[in-house]
Amino acid sequence: HFFNMDHELVYWNFFLDFGPLNLGQFSRFALKLQDKLHKFPVVCFYSNTVPAKRANAIFLICAWQIVYLHRSPEQAFCGILTIGPLPPFHDASPVACTYDLTVMDCLRGMHKARSLGFYDEKSFDVEEYEHFEQVENGDLNWIVKDKILAFAGPSFERHVSPEGYCTLAPADYIPYFQRKKVELVVRLNKKLYHEQDFEQAGIRHMEAFFIDGSCPPMRILQQVLDGFESVPTGKAFAVHCKAGLGRTGTCIGAYLMKHYRFTAAEAIGWMRICRPGCVIGPQQHFLKQIESRMWQEG
Repeated sequence: HFFNMDHELVYWNFFLDFGPLNLGQFSRFALKLQDKLHKFPVVCFYSNTVPAKRANAIFLICAWQIVYLHRSPEQAFCGILTIGPLPPFHDASPVACTYDLTVMDCLRGMHKARSLGFYDEKSFDVEEYEHFEQVENGDLNWIVKDKILAFAGPSFERHVSPEGYCTLAPADYIPYFQRKKVELVVRLNKKLYHEQDFEQAGIRHMEAFFIDGSCPPMRILQQVLDGFESVPTGKAFAVHCKAGLGRTGTCIGAYLMKHYRFTAAEAIGWMRICRPGCVIGPQQHFLKQIESRMWQEG
């Protein structure tokens, strides 16, 4: 039985980025493949010859092997036959990317995250994931299950523009944050809402601004990491900048390297699987530059 998901699972790009496909799409693929394996003696998953489509398809089938066959990234990838080299994944920017994030980087990130319990295929709720990734429902994703949440920055009030662009207020997040035991919200962009809205709901708030698209000065990064580390065991923290991608992913990536010994590439790969678009431009190189320092401090 032959099947293809090039048209069913589509990466919605910001700019020149084309993958990897996200955790919800991987879950949809895995459910379909598992179903077909029960129905047919032999299943052949294929992709077309467009390099970006091949890279995403190879990521899917290798990730499935890691999760369901308990193979290492190297074991999963070694059986893949490709026609020519795979393109590295591009960051969510409109200019040439100078950092190569490979399919293998993403697979290693997923393997490490799963081994640490960040993701559990048996309890993963794909419908909840797809609901909350929508802008009107919060534009939020868990990077570490029940511990680290990345989301787009709220505004003073909920607003939907004539073009359909939606911004949410703190009140839209608070019930969910309380239910998920979010103890701290960290703001990395300029003030666009009243932090007292969270504080009055019993959620601590912290501010550590640095410029959009830039890398944090080490003084600010240390302040952010101290904030993350102040959250008690069993509680979660939620991080945002304006879009919840660049600055947010950079600070969370540093924490993953410091406390879980991720490489920079593994951290970027895993975060983009959870929340497409994380870590942009020079922030990619910045995480690589501080990798050994984070390991030493962890």
